Amino acid sequence: MNILCIGQVEDPSFIKEQIQNQTIQPTEVIFHIDDNPAKGIQNRRTKIAENHIILRKIVETYEPEFVFQVEQDAVLPENTLERLIGHYLRLNDPNFGYVSGVQVGRHGLYCIGAWQFEGSDRFASVDYKLSGLQKVDATGFYCLFAPVDVWLSGICTYNNEHYGPDVNWGLSIRKNKYVDMDLHIGHKLNSGIIEVNQPSTCNAEFYIKEGKWTYEQKN
Repeated sequence: MNILCIGQVEDPSFIKEQIQNQTIQPTEVIFHIDDNPAKGIQNRRTKIAENHIILRKIVETYEPEFVFQVEQDAVLPENTLERLIGHYLRLNDPNFGYVSGVQVGRHGLYCIGAWQFEGSDRFASVDYKLSGLQKVDATGFYCLFAPVDVWLSGICTYNNEHYGPDVNWGLSIRKNKYVDMDLHIGHKLNSGIIEVNQPSTCNAEFYIKEGKWTYEQKN
């Protein structure tokens, strides 16, 4: 398998260590280093969409069979890539989109960054109490494995939605997308690591009420 590991990072040192420790190694590891990161969540989301254009050019240049996309603050179990490849092979799904582990976000609401949508005005995080493989509509970019043609078919945009460009990218892929609920990806902060199985982990549902986005936290 010709696997290209990619990501947009500000500092590649930590995630490089995570990749080097994998039981199965990607064929190539290429990171786009953003040495002028944006400030503020709206600006950062816009920058992620812009940087994705650069990642597309990298993928098109290297012409891999598969893409393994990660983020710089992802704490990856050593068998992460091995598990994702295994799921792809065992599923043997002709409509396969991508498969990912699960990670909890870091913006105060500790729900899993994998989403199920009901139309354009309501979406919810995947239930953290589930196990095994689950179908979702979109995830973050923290840990996903996709055939290159599927990865390139995704459209990464941001137009001030209530979610990020990674979610738009996932939604644009009209194929089956899976998360391994037992593949827990840590989220590294300066103060420590946010784990999926921490007591603060919750479920969350976002929806429009009286013309404004709101949310409910559920356990």
